[in-house]
Amino acid sequence: MFTDPEFARVGLSQTEAKERGIGYRLAKIPIVAVLRTRTLSETRGFLKALIDTESDRILGFTAIGVEAGEIIAAVQVAMLAGLPYTALRDTIFTHPTMLEGLIPLFSAVPARTERIGNDHERRVAT
Repeated sequence: MFTDPEFARVGLSQTEAKERGIGYRLAKIPIVAVLRTRTLSETRGFLKALIDTESDRILGFTAIGVEAGEIIAAVQVAMLAGLPYTALRDTIFTHPTMLEGLIPLFSAVPARTERIGNDHERRVAT
């Protein structure tokens, strides 16, 4: 949606995931963490992603901020291809661009946990 700032969303929202009983990990960063926003003097907004607890696939993505409509395209392609979020996290994007903001966003995804016995869990590196 071309508002000011722009709003872009693909896939599930947190509400939709909860209603469907789908487990997810949440990553969210303020858009000011994206260096390009400072060069554009447009620092309002955030980036948010829902990541499947088991497969590491991206379930949903929301961007509010400058060039949100541009950022969403890369995430949508990754979702359609069934790629894990780490594919975007580990990509080297052109600097300084808004797309580069996907690196700190996907670096903020909480580690996966797995059961290792009665009432015990451990974090799994991804």
